[in-house]
Amino acid sequence: MCPSRTMNSADSPKKESDVHVPVMVETVQELLRASQGGTFFDGTIGMGGHGAAILGANPSNVLWGNDKDGEALEICREKLPADRTTLLRGDFRQILSHQVEIFDGFLFDLGVSSFQLDRPEKGFSYSRPAPLDMRMDDRLELTAAGVVNTYGYEELMRVFRDYGEFGRPDRLVKELMMARRRTPFQSTDQLKEFVRSLYPRQKTMDPLARVFQALRIEVNGELDGLEEFLLNLIERMKRGARIVVISFHSLEDRIVKNSLKAASEKKLLTLLTKKPLTAASEEVEGNPRSRSAKVRAGERT
Repeated sequence: MCPSRTMNSADSPKKESDVHVPVMVETVQELLRASQGGTFFDGTIGMGGHGAAILGANPSNVLWGNDKDGEALEICREKLPADRTTLLRGDFRQILSHQVEIFDGFLFDLGVSSFQLDRPEKGFSYSRPAPLDMRMDDRLELTAAGVVNTYGYEELMRVFRDYGEFGRPDRLVKELMMARRRTPFQSTDQLKEFVRSLYPRQKTMDPLARVFQALRIEVNGELDGLEEFLLNLIERMKRGARIVVISFHSLEDRIVKNSLKAASEKKLLTLLTKKPLTAASEEVEGNPRSRSAKVRAGERT
């Protein structure tokens, strides 16, 4: 999901759906060849920024939009033309249960969306107090509080090592398990205060950001079977169909890179991006969240 710039209500009286700016929208449209017409699948439609651009590129375009977040889909339902849009709720992996061959292009904007980041009650951001939730789909049972308060030592080691990229998270895990015995973690502020007591703030790879990233990925199963899914999808795509993936951190990008490369080596895919494309400096200045965006793409052979 696209981490695009969304103002808070205190900044402007506009609705969130009015100020949504998708990341690298022109690059994505060019890679999808949306102006040539076709049927497209947006696996993480969010607030519909990329979806609207796809539909606007050609009046004959048809869009299937998918998202885990029911509130985001409601915004899309109001924003996008119903006669050319089909909306699905759930994990984008569910597209494999549909007729993949009807699509001319696939877009996956991975990670957490602005719609979620800018809503304190979601608990994705540590900049404001909120419940320790982090569910993209509020129908899920597991929350971030559930992870930090109930996971055992080995499970927490896996989460922070694999998803938070902590080389040796044993101190973090041991201290967390002792702290939760005294007082269970319930809020983002509580977790933020705990992490800051262990690690100083850093300009790059801030430990606090990595803790929140790890919990978010675990709660939502963001990387579960991602490489397998991409390979299965590419294998089923029709000849000439294109796939575009936007990632925002090294864990995602590594999986995407390896998946597209593996498909290319199997002669299933022609790589359209030998190296990931990134946002221009002008876009980053106006939309700071685009700074970490990396776009990779390929065409089915």
